[in-house]
Parts: sequence; structure tokens; C-alpha cells
Amino acid sequence: MDANDVELFSTTDIESKTKAVSVLVRNRISYLERWEKIPLLRRREYGGARELCVVYVNGNQYEKAKKILDEFNEEYFGPAGKRRRRRGRKEDTATSVADPGQSMQETVSSGGDDTDDEIDNI
Repeated sequence: MDANDVELFSTTDIESKTKAVSVLVRNRISYLERWEKIPLLRRREYGGARELCVVYVNGNQYEKAKKILDEFNEEYFGPAGKRRRRRGRKEDTATSVADPGQSMQETVSSGGDDTDDEIDNI
């Protein structure tokens, strides 16, 4: 890690991290990814996760990366920072990566049935 590296976001949700990092790569923003072990007594704060992924970017690219991730969050999580509801999912845990240095977890309940998205043929 370089002295110019700044924490962009941290998360315990691998799916969100993977998508956010792919957005950074597509926009040619270099990043550093570090995994930190979460102590046993603090895992409750992180939804039981054992590890926390922290993504850093160069300080010169921080503003550009933050803007790109804000747009990503609008698209992926919706305007309020919540993941769009999917039909058929009882609970969906979403982690927003909009706020640097923080992971925000919340559970969104959807009222759908137990089946995944389906297309009804007539």
C-alpha cells in the first residue's frame, strides 16, 4: 500500500465488491484490495461475516472513482441506496459502497413467492 492510497469503500458482500471493482476496472481506475479478518466478538456488527474487504484507490483518482461508484450505486441499488427488489426473494441483504470507509447493511424484505424471476408464456 502506498502513502497516496485512500480508502474508497469497505464491504462484506462479495457480489457488491465484485461488481464495484469491475466498474473501476472498466473505467481504468487502479485499486488495491485488502481483506481484514473480523474479530469474533465484532462479527455481529458485520452480519456474522468473517472478513471485511477494503478497497483503496490512489488519492489522485479518488474523486473520479467516487463519482463512478455513486453512479454504480444508483444503477445497482436504486436511488435510496437499496438494492432493487427481486421477485421471489424473501430477504435480500444489500451492501452499499457509496460511502467511503463504511459498509451499510440492511435487509430488504420482498413480498414475492418462493420462485425466481419467471416469464409466463401464453
